[in-house]
Amino acid sequence: MLLLWGTGIASAQDIEIKDFERNYTSLIASMNPVNDNAGEACAIIRFSVRDTSFVIEPNLGVVKRINKPGEILLYVPKGTKRITVRHKKMMPLRDYDIPETIESKTTYDAVLTLSETAIARQKANKNHNVFIGAGFNILSISGPSASIGFDINHHVTEISVVYGMNKTGDLYFYDKANTLKAVWNYNALRTSLRYGYDFQPTDFLGIMPQLGVAVNMFTGSDGEESRIRTENYKKASSVSALAALRFTISFSNNFKIQLTPEYDFGVMESNNCELVCEYDSTFKSWTNGFNINLGLIIFF
Repeated sequence: MLLLWGTGIASAQDIEIKDFERNYTSLIASMNPVNDNAGEACAIIRFSVRDTSFVIEPNLGVVKRINKPGEILLYVPKGTKRITVRHKKMMPLRDYDIPETIESKTTYDAVLTLSETAIARQKANKNHNVFIGAGFNILSISGPSASIGFDINHHVTEISVVYGMNKTGDLYFYDKANTLKAVWNYNALRTSLRYGYDFQPTDFLGIMPQLGVAVNMFTGSDGEESRIRTENYKKASSVSALAALRFTISFSNNFKIQLTPEYDFGVMESNNCELVCEYDSTFKSWTNGFNINLGLIIFF
């Protein structure tokens, strides 16, 4: 009854141990015995594996481990009864009840693998390469954002757009004769291209450094006292280099929320941009400034 219960638990996990049995013909545990801390010869559990990155924790510990292509050999004390197995990004198999009595100088064979559900989920994750995002820029250029990108083996390329809803105050432009030529207040539209590498320290948390370039377009609207005489100062533009650090929390394979602090520093400015930057700090911060973006990412 206990064995059946343990097997049921194993089958419900991402990780499975199958075909655990004593090997009566193998002499490897007896020909070159390894002793445990009590001076008694160990048993060997020989796991057939897809890869050797499984972490295997018997209840009495491991005296020695040997990784071979397609195999993991564990030297364990006799009387070992349970095994916990872990693998990156998988639910662990906890306290698997060994269906054999572990004896000294004896070899046991087993198959250690991922469940069909886990394998299917891994395949599904590999197909989730395209994503779209929607968010809001909080600082500097303040307004809604949208993005589209590709995530291929943690290498992420993304194009994003931010529409600035915040504006400068009214800015007055005079000619050399001190004649008022125009009154504009500006807002910004930013398009950026960025690259990052997505580190996954846990199943749910992602950290992604990003580098990129942004093109900033500034458009003036009529100020309150405007009697437009010229449109020479209506348009301005700049190019910024950017460095960012994105933090993501995964709710599922398809949905993440992200928080991205970012700093932009100007590398190129149009003549109008240089002029306005001298007189308005808000306008200047759109090219050289700190941003924070918060949003949702959906993978397909």
